[in-house]
Amino acid sequence: MVANADAAVPLLLSEVRNVLARGNLPLISFATGGTFGAFFRALATEVQQGRISTTEFIGTHLDEYIAYEPQRRGGMVHELTLRCPPLREMLARGTFLPVPCHGAEGSMRAHEERLQRAGGVKLQLLGIGRNGHIAFNEPGTPLDTRFHVTELAESTRLDARSRFVPDEPPKRAVTSGVQTILGGERLVLCAFGQAKAEAVRSMLHGDVSSACPASVLQRHPNALVLLDTEAASLLEGNAAAAGG
Repeated sequence: MVANADAAVPLLLSEVRNVLARGNLPLISFATGGTFGAFFRALATEVQQGRISTTEFIGTHLDEYIAYEPQRRGGMVHELTLRCPPLREMLARGTFLPVPCHGAEGSMRAHEERLQRAGGVKLQLLGIGRNGHIAFNEPGTPLDTRFHVTELAESTRLDARSRFVPDEPPKRAVTSGVQTILGGERLVLCAFGQAKAEAVRSMLHGDVSSACPASVLQRHPNALVLLDTEAASLLEGNAAAAGG
């Protein structure tokens, strides 16, 4: 149980430090969206004050809108580097590996192979959508998917609308698949606010099903779920953390 997104930040930074302490340039995969805004501000401060070094890890992320190059406003990499400028420096050095944004099958397979050559994801940060999606794996996505192009649900586009005003939010994206996400060594999912409560209940207490792609976390042996009181409000006993 955490009080809010700010209260989760020390736990998330601890997860980063734990994986860095093991050395060997671990691959950390970040999630975007408002859930992790406070974390990225804190991570930038830790780097700027010398307590975490971006030379100690390789970075990547989960998904990108079709045709959104790293510098394009509204894109995932653009958002990440705005919120955490040290990631922009990693991108320039080639130690942040952006998801290919044009959706060609060959580029997606090459990206996945590049992640494997980097040792595979050691720490994967995750959020959850109101409809139970993780990354951009919308309800109905097969659970054996790897990187693929997906059509975005209207609820997902609505939640992202403010980033694109006055333009319409994109309709398609390249996303890490469910099977790829499950290949991460350590998964940490955060959900805050009443709007996520139904999805959280389905994730933790529903059947493992493509109806709620996030439910696959039940199958992962090393997953942690961090919730605030509102996001946990529909859970039996109001349990606010799962995994270990």
